[in-house]
Amino acid sequence: MDSMKRCLMLAQVLIGSAASASHRCVFMHGLGMPNSSAPTEIDTDDYWGGDSNIIRLTPFCSSRTYIHQDTVTRAWDNAEMHKAVCEAALGEGSNDTVIRDTVLFAHSMGNLIFADALRQKACSLDASSYFVAISAPWYGSKASQVLEESCSNSSLGEAFHWLANKLHRCDPDRPGKVFHAYESLHPAYPPFEGLAEFAAEQVSFAMCGHSPYGLTSVYSAAMEGLARAIGFGEKSDGMVALSSCLLPGKAYDTHWQSEFYSAGINHVDGTLRSGDGSLGLPSRQPSKWVSSLFTRHSETVLV
Repeated sequence: MDSMKRCLMLAQVLIGSAASASHRCVFMHGLGMPNSSAPTEIDTDDYWGGDSNIIRLTPFCSSRTYIHQDTVTRAWDNAEMHKAVCEAALGEGSNDTVIRDTVLFAHSMGNLIFADALRQKACSLDASSYFVAISAPWYGSKASQVLEESCSNSSLGEAFHWLANKLHRCDPDRPGKVFHAYESLHPAYPPFEGLAEFAAEQVSFAMCGHSPYGLTSVYSAAMEGLARAIGFGEKSDGMVALSSCLLPGKAYDTHWQSEFYSAGINHVDGTLRSGDGSLGLPSRQPSKWVSSLFTRHSETVLV
């Protein structure tokens, strides 16, 4: 019995150590960022809710690197973008293309960029690294078609156009057309073929939203307006249909303790800037989900 207790205690110590181990953390934003610049150690665009927010939510990070790439004029399968994302994930001093001891967070189109970089072998993940996919449109989004229509149609509503303008969607050099990044989100865009199946082998944790209104914020009304304009015909986060976000072969649950989480949030809430939902409902806790990604796995196991 004493030997059994010692084994159990050892298992707890080992798993607890793994949960508290420090990783480099790298953050890749999604659609709508108009400029490229060098990675920074601070959330200069407040895309992820600002430094204090992310530091609080990621106690497992020894450092934080924020990628800044043009996700307006370039499609997600752009090789130059793949290179930039891999270089940031690899870090300074890397002498090969294997990403080690790193947690890669991606939101929205950022997931497509990183997954395709892995698929094209611009870099690779080893067993010590994790890919956290948030609000990913693995099969594209009907939003691309509606956003293109909005470039020549001003009758879609004030809230809709407020959000659409923030996304920098219309290409001034091609009147009535969206920028290339938006075109690449069309479900018929050829590089989508096989991407979700490949990503399912790479992603460690994933969160998808199924509520356009989401957590009450300045974006709630706009996301609801966008969802109505698009007419998904199913649950969505306002920008991406739930079925497009779910990875094949993964079991999703509506509780924040799930590795694959279907949450009552909208697309913007996936950036973690809106915090958690009120009343502690387990389906509305995106920040809690992130902060406990590793600690919730420090359970007792038999060895």
